[in-house]
Formats: sequence, C-alpha cells, structure tokens
Amino acid sequence: MNDPLIWELEQAAYLHRLRAEFPDFGIVADFRRPIWIAVRGRYLFVKADNGVTLREHLLRISRQ
Repeated sequence: MNDPLIWELEQAAYLHRLRAEFPDFGIVADFRRPIWIAVRGRYLFVKADNGVTLREHLLRISRQ
C-alpha cells in the first residue's frame, strides 16, 4: 500500500463518509500535511491529525 494515489483515495473516501455522518459541520482535510478540520457556526472549530481522531472528537461533541 505504498502507492500515494491509493492512500489519497482512501482518505478522500473517509472524508466523504465524515461529511455524510456530520452534515452540520464543514469538514476539510489536507492529506499530505496531515490536517483535518471541522467547523460548525462561528465558534466551534475542531482540528485533528487524522480522520479517525476527528470523528472521535465530533462524536464526543455531538453527544453533549
């Protein structure tokens, strides 16, 4: 799995799933850096190093 294109496609698919799961958040990712960011409204900003961690944070926030 050393092909960068396959890795980016997997990351893009995960990003798509996150956006579907959390439609009230704006979610962007820079796969090469790696930075994953979710924003809701003016005051909620969540940053993570990968999509899995970002999802965990968003699940925690959604439960509150």
